[in-house]
Amino acid sequence: METPLVEVRNLKQYFRLKRGQIVKAVDGISFTIEAGKTFGLVGESGCGKTTCGRSILKIYEPSGGEILFRGENIRGFGRRRQAIYRKEAQMIFQDPYSSLDHRMTIDDIVAEGLHVHFPKMTRKERRARIEELLEVVGLTPEYGSRFPHELSGGQRQRIGIARALAVEPEFIVCDEPISALDVSIQAQIVNLLEKLQRERDLTYLFISHDLSMVKHISDTIGVMYLGSLVEVSSNKSLYKRPLHPYSQALISAIPIPDPAANKEAKRIKIEGEIPSPINTPPGCKFSSRCRYRMDVCETMQPPLTEIEEGHFVACYLYHDKEGEVYADPVVG
Repeated sequence: METPLVEVRNLKQYFRLKRGQIVKAVDGISFTIEAGKTFGLVGESGCGKTTCGRSILKIYEPSGGEILFRGENIRGFGRRRQAIYRKEAQMIFQDPYSSLDHRMTIDDIVAEGLHVHFPKMTRKERRARIEELLEVVGLTPEYGSRFPHELSGGQRQRIGIARALAVEPEFIVCDEPISALDVSIQAQIVNLLEKLQRERDLTYLFISHDLSMVKHISDTIGVMYLGSLVEVSSNKSLYKRPLHPYSQALISAIPIPDPAANKEAKRIKIEGEIPSPINTPPGCKFSSRCRYRMDVCETMQPPLTEIEEGHFVACYLYHDKEGEVYADPVVG
C-alpha cells in the first residue's frame, strides 16, 4: 500500500495549569490522510480540533505520540528538515481578520513566505507570483496595494488562502475557514478550496463544526469529542449509518432544506453538559451524556475498533461481554 501523506499515531497534547491540573486537549488520537484527499475533523467547540491541527504543524510541540509526514516522524526533524516542512505544510486560519497583519499591504502579506522560502527570487519574479496568486483566489492585482481592513471577510479569507499557497505546499490545515463568513460566501470559499485541490493535488485536514459542509468536501471524517476520536469513517458510510451515539445526535441535528421533512425529522437530544477537560475521569468521556451507557463505560475507555470495513467506532455497544465485535449494537 502507498504510504499516507500524513499519519497521526496516538497524538497527545496536554497543557499544564496551576496547582498541577492538566488539560487533555488532544488525548491519544490516530488517523491517516491519503495524498490528494480531505480528512474532515468535526465536533463541538472546545473538543480539541484546532489544537490537533496546530500540533500536526508543530505550532504546538506535541506532548506525546507520533506525526508522520511521508513516513517520516516530524518530531525527529532537524533544523533544515523542519524549515522544509514549514513550506510543505501550511494553515488557513479561522478568523480572516485577526490572522492578517493590518499594518501590512496585501502584497507584503502574500510575499512574506516567498521572502523566507524563495530568497533567490527576484523582485520582478515575486511581483509576478503575487499577481498570479491573487488571480488564482479570485482577486485582481489591484488588491495588492490595499490593507486588510479595506476588504470584506470573504476577500480577507481569499488572501489567507493565497498566503498559504504562495510557498507551494502539499498539505494544508483548514481551521474552520468558513465559520466567520456570511453563509452566502461560505460556499464560494469551499468551492475555491475544492478547485485548488483538483488543480494542485493538495491534501487537506478540514476542521469544522458544520457537518453539512464537511460532508460536501471530505473523503474521510473523524468525529471528535473532548479530545478523543469516537468515530472515523468514509463520508458516505458515516452519514448513511452513524454508529456512535454522539455522531448520531450530531447528524440528526443537520437541517433539511425541505421545511416539511425538516419538521418531521427525528432529532436526538444530548442531555447534560460537556465534562471538564481538566483531569478527565476514566472510561468513555461521553458516558455522562449517553442514553445507552453501561457500567463498563464509566470505568474503561473504549478502543477505536473497526466494526465494518473502514468504519471505526469507540463504543461498547458494539462489543459483547467477551469482547467480540458486532456490526449491530448490543442495546439493553
